[in-house]
Amino acid sequence: MLHEHLIARTSPLANASNIYLYKNFRITVLKDRLFRIEQSESGRFCDEATQTVWFRDMPPVKFSVNAKEKYPIIYTDGATLILADKIEDFRVTINGSELSLSNDGNLLGTYRTLDCCNGNILHSFQKNTDQPIKLGFGIASKSGVAVYDDSESLILHEDGNLGERESETDLYVFAYGKDFRGALCALYDICGKVPMFPRYALGNWWSRYHAYTEHEYLQTMDRLLNKRMIPLAIATVDMDWHWSKTVDEHFHITKSGKNDDFHGHPESGWTGYTWNTDLFPDYRRFLLQLHKRGLHVTLNLHPARGVRFFEKQYEDMARATGIDPSTEQVVAFDFTSDKFINAYFDILHKPYEHEGVDFWWIDWQQGTKTALAGLDPLWALNHYHTLDRGKEHAPIILSRYAGIGSHRYPIGFSGDTFVTWETLSYLPYFTANATNAGFTWWSHDIGGHMAGVKDDELHVRFVQFGVFSPINRLHCTDSALSTKESSVYMNGTGLIADEFLRLRHRLIPYLWSAAYETSNYGRALIEPLYYEYPDCEEAYEYKNEYLFGREMLVAPITAPGDEKGMATMEVWLPEGHWTDFFTGDEYDGRQVVQIVRWMDTIPVFVREGAFVVLDAEVRCDTDEPDALEVRIYPGRGGYTLYEENAKTTFTSEKSDKERIITIKSENAKDRTLNLIFPGINTACIRIKRASPGIEAYEINSEDETPVILRKDEQIQITVKAETETYIEKRNRMLLYTMLRIQGDQKTRNWLYNKIIKLSDAELRQLVITADYLTENEKIRLLESLYITED
Repeated sequence: MLHEHLIARTSPLANASNIYLYKNFRITVLKDRLFRIEQSESGRFCDEATQTVWFRDMPPVKFSVNAKEKYPIIYTDGATLILADKIEDFRVTINGSELSLSNDGNLLGTYRTLDCCNGNILHSFQKNTDQPIKLGFGIASKSGVAVYDDSESLILHEDGNLGERESETDLYVFAYGKDFRGALCALYDICGKVPMFPRYALGNWWSRYHAYTEHEYLQTMDRLLNKRMIPLAIATVDMDWHWSKTVDEHFHITKSGKNDDFHGHPESGWTGYTWNTDLFPDYRRFLLQLHKRGLHVTLNLHPARGVRFFEKQYEDMARATGIDPSTEQVVAFDFTSDKFINAYFDILHKPYEHEGVDFWWIDWQQGTKTALAGLDPLWALNHYHTLDRGKEHAPIILSRYAGIGSHRYPIGFSGDTFVTWETLSYLPYFTANATNAGFTWWSHDIGGHMAGVKDDELHVRFVQFGVFSPINRLHCTDSALSTKESSVYMNGTGLIADEFLRLRHRLIPYLWSAAYETSNYGRALIEPLYYEYPDCEEAYEYKNEYLFGREMLVAPITAPGDEKGMATMEVWLPEGHWTDFFTGDEYDGRQVVQIVRWMDTIPVFVREGAFVVLDAEVRCDTDEPDALEVRIYPGRGGYTLYEENAKTTFTSEKSDKERIITIKSENAKDRTLNLIFPGINTACIRIKRASPGIEAYEINSEDETPVILRKDEQIQITVKAETETYIEKRNRMLLYTMLRIQGDQKTRNWLYNKIIKLSDAELRQLVITADYLTENEKIRLLESLYITED
């Protein structure tokens, strides 16, 4: 029998009051817009959990049935379900539209792995063929109805084991119209929520497929941490931590005639559980040294070949699974066996965890079949590893996607991509779109894994996307000429990459708060734009833009710039007023904007009334900080910063003459808040607290105003500000641009002194006709005209 902690806690039996029977159908009204439709010729239906759906015990849903028509009609407050003789003839009505139960208009979800992908093209080295990847269906649809078919999912029994199910149709109909967040929450309700994983996972990951020695690995960490001052949170050791390339030679496998199936053919040593003492003479010392540097450790696993006679754990594994160790027969990998699963964790993994391995990278790529028909070993590994990790710690793994429900097993590993612009161009859409499958924590090989090109600009743009993606894990293939160390990226590009990696750690408070919202409220860190703007066609067209938490919109640059380092792109900005996080440029929404960015920034736009909360310092330590930087953007808004056992709420109210900012701590520790108010010239701020009274400051937009916020305290900040006029904002953008444009100094001075005095129309005409400016320089200067006068 499986260990108790490896048995998932499920509640699959539906409330009887939510069930309606008709002929050989069973309809369960799980929510007013979520229906389960089963069809069984035997009349026996599934009341157990499946691999995907664990919870059907919803409270009673108010619904009625009109059985007087030719076919029964089920009415809820949110939708109408019209039955028929055949399931393909069922209809659902939402918002006055009658729709079939199909995935026409489905906005799609995600994909198992991007191994060997160049963008969205999958390359097969064996067949030397290319084909586009096909994303699976998700729960969001432009038609308003999405259908998830759970008919092939195995039964997850009460004892934690899996079994085959009877032949039946088992559909879940999400009739949520354009309420995509509602559909996502419904998916989490029936499948289980996204667990909270450790805070450190949101920092920078170092990874490289390379046969490091202990000394070389620690040297690399010290070089990055101390010389480059790059904060890191996770140290990944790829497969060469165990005996791999030299396993045959070291253990004399072929020489002794034990390279056969009985003993477990060594292949190239992909599977292993014994530390390579040639590289790591004292692995406990190595793990201790990494932890002393503030790093958490994950090791790579390829478990397909089982446990062979030369592994130090072999005798214990053999006895635990009923094999006589003297035979030296391989202990075959079998995740359909309770004995093997229990021993797999108890003998192979738990001892290493207690010695300093924080979690495991499950690098499964050896097929989809097991002894149980229909059981994908990848799913089983993800499932049981997450449960095992959760026994003693917050759950976390790194592994590939194994279908709907995989959100319960963060974090996703998207596989070995090509180092190309095409790959970078595909990843923003791929990442955001996975939210439609509930899978919100993709981790990519930032920089790309293999093949492609060594392109310094491409590396910078990859890192910038990684910083504004769910998980930022630098990784590359086994090659002397492949590394993500920024020192090998020339002409300042490595320095830019370093600065963005520092920013990633400063963003951890914002990221962890978003992770809390995902787990507790079903609100993803990264969402397609149509989650917020479902009625705007542009939200569907601009697929590489995405929402990043509640406060920001990101549009990564995914194409090379010109010879002067200026990259141009087209961005759609939704309604409202938006401020560039990096440059301070301001833009009115409801328009498509042609923008240009130099290599040191990407377009990240902050909504009006937003609060962006950062760590005030750059630290490797990912614990909750003692000081925060709080950027308070003009406008009315609110934000909640969630922490482990605390929250801090921020609200902003605006009148004609002043703004009132209220900040309230609920169980958050005493800390300093460095307040910054973008978009002002000067301001007088007054801070009112219960004790000791009112504090007053004169500030400008670049000032950091330190304020102590004590545990469970509320403060009120009154801001009387002199804001920039339209012309001041426009001319500030023009100065920023002219300082960066290269060229003859006399011409630059003449142009700048002229354009700051022109009207918008005159400015546009002069820039358009200036033959001494490049096209990108023209576009950048004309960006100043996207601001709308207040």
